[in-house]
Amino acid sequence: MKEIFTTIVRIKGGNAKVCPVKSTEPVEKELFIELSKAISRVYIGLPVKRGDIICKNILNTGVDIIATKNILE
Repeated sequence: MKEIFTTIVRIKGGNAKVCPVKSTEPVEKELFIELSKAISRVYIGLPVKRGDIICKNILNTGVDIIATKNILE
């Protein structure tokens, strides 16, 4: 069964500490733990705009992880 993967990514600097993200396409639910482990190692810099690609082709799934919120400072 496939679902959109949603989580948060940590931010370096700025007032906000995290940014919400999601997968661009549904992924197998069995991959959610591995996806979470991979994303937990990611830090992003500001500014972030909704739709920015945070991680391209995560775990060779062909799916990108994108920001779902604008965070400018």
